[in-house]
Amino acid sequence: MLVWFLIPTLVIVGGGVWFFTKNSSSVKPEESGKAEAVSTPVLGTVDYDIVSRDHIAQGTSGSGYNSNPPSSGPHWQGPAKNGFYDSALPDEQLLHNLEHGHIWISYKPDVGDEVKNKLKEITQKEDWKVVVAPREANDATIASVAWGRVLKMDEPDWQKIDDFITTYRNRGPEKTPE
Repeated sequence: MLVWFLIPTLVIVGGGVWFFTKNSSSVKPEESGKAEAVSTPVLGTVDYDIVSRDHIAQGTSGSGYNSNPPSSGPHWQGPAKNGFYDSALPDEQLLHNLEHGHIWISYKPDVGDEVKNKLKEITQKEDWKVVVAPREANDATIASVAWGRVLKMDEPDWQKIDDFITTYRNRGPEKTPE
């Protein structure tokens, strides 16, 4: 009788200990303040600590960002639609896109038509989770942004932009189908 009671008890207790120690040691990237790891980062990409995932009221300004353009932090609840934009979109709106794993390519508004046309081509070819919009506050001509990551360029490197999209798309903390 003791064997029938003791063995199942030890199995249950042992299984519980294993389960709780396994889960407590595996910290998700967004809980650690870091972006999701990749096996081969795109050269020149800078990883930033995740500031927050807090939602703020639509129309209010976020603050406390640690990159330019921001790659995480307080943002609005409504994302922008995929595609190419000729006018600027609020950082707070685009940050929600990044949280969903989108790639945001921002460009200085004064870039030439050749660059804009190439960026339009990218959004036509890569129409899933890619938003391209001008941004006056950029400190580089073009910046590719993912959740917790920024790749800045003063001269466009189209291969690096493609690699950035392929490597970092759908790596935000909220995986969504759109």
